[in-house]
Amino acid sequence: MLIAPSQPLSARAARLLEGMRAAFGGEVVDPLHVTIDRVATADAAALVRAIRLAMPNLRSAPVRVSRIFLIDSRDRGPRIVKLDVVPDRVLAESSAALRSAMRSLGLPSLHREDRSPSISALQRVGPFALADADAFGLPIDLFVGDRVLVSRIRGPAAYEILDSAPMP
Repeated sequence: MLIAPSQPLSARAARLLEGMRAAFGGEVVDPLHVTIDRVATADAAALVRAIRLAMPNLRSAPVRVSRIFLIDSRDRGPRIVKLDVVPDRVLAESSAALRSAMRSLGLPSLHREDRSPSISALQRVGPFALADADAFGLPIDLFVGDRVLVSRIRGPAAYEILDSAPMP
């Protein structure tokens, strides 16, 4: 379950990603998004219906990022560059409504309970290096999250978008 922008990134956000790509290598993740939750289900159609029912409870939210960090990832592998998302009340409320829709189907989260929102910005990066947020002009408003995506993991760095809907 993802929240993404429907509009192109601002020039400043695009420069941030290009600067990160130049520093770390790899590929910019497309579409750029905040992962709200990950669940396992054989009934993707039921999940899409539940999310569609939750849509009236969602609102567009600014997505501001403040810190760069690097991790190993089996899903986007082998290494990725992530951005911490600054807490935002509207984003948190929309995220909670989406998670509630998933739980209504009895789908537990595959993420840790204490997981904070982040964005996978680059995938398949080179050897890890130290990241200095000041060198990249953080914090910045990266995008406005105004579109919900339901996606399925197909393999390393391979995803299928099952549904997409604009937020009210």
